[in-house]
Amino acid sequence: MEREWPDADLLSAINPAVVQVGLHRAVRGWQSPPRHAVQTDFDIWYVADGRGAVSVESAWHEFEAGDVITMPPGAICTGERGSQRDPFVVYFAHVLPFGRPDAERDAVLARHWPLRMSVRHRTGVLPVFEALFESWVLSGGRQSLQTRGLALQLLGILLGELSGETHPPVRMHRRVLAARQLIEENLAHPLSVREIAEHAGLSVSHLSALFNEHLGMPPNEYLLQARLREARVLLARGLSVKQTAHATGFSSQHYFSRLFRQRVGVPPTAFARGFTRDVAG
Repeated sequence: MEREWPDADLLSAINPAVVQVGLHRAVRGWQSPPRHAVQTDFDIWYVADGRGAVSVESAWHEFEAGDVITMPPGAICTGERGSQRDPFVVYFAHVLPFGRPDAERDAVLARHWPLRMSVRHRTGVLPVFEALFESWVLSGGRQSLQTRGLALQLLGILLGELSGETHPPVRMHRRVLAARQLIEENLAHPLSVREIAEHAGLSVSHLSALFNEHLGMPPNEYLLQARLREARVLLARGLSVKQTAHATGFSSQHYFSRLFRQRVGVPPTAFARGFTRDVAG
């Protein structure tokens, strides 16, 4: 029997508080030590890349790029593991949808929220997670109006998906997947759109049309965003601006710094300092 979707009064009461935001980049074959972590909030993951699995209530659940994993209050996470060949990158956000623990309403919402769902066709999910991560880092790991707004935007997308208020999933074109994989695996190396097109067996114009259709942007923009995404990860992990520029395929540190400031809104040094404050608490 299909369960009824939560009523409008419950959904209108959503006014999220952000407890924690982070990013986990696994290495090949990584596995967490066994644990018994009882969730006290909604722990929402977005798998930005790769494959892995999470153990909830001692049962392993596989996930891959484009999946959202949600563990509601009361769920017990007992471990995680990455793929031997395709390790994962996961953004996560601990959120209280109603601004504070609310056992009754949290339980109603949790009943309608699957542990795993694919949102590969929703190109807007990753940018919201990235923006939420940056906002959290730059605020020193504290609640802000921006983090609240981004959390509300994220919940709106996901609840819309769950309620069926969305377009049906679109299968990603296999040549787009091949081109995207080439980009993600060669962020440190010079790579032209023509080389990407040749790798995918397409003309430059056909590749651009497919990227716009499936990813909402041309391949050169996707390449640039992928490099800046990797740069944020490396800066947050403590690499210098010079090391980060080199590791993400920018030949000029000056150009990297100028572009990073234009796109992210702060210089890379300020971004790195923000993450340091977050870690220090």
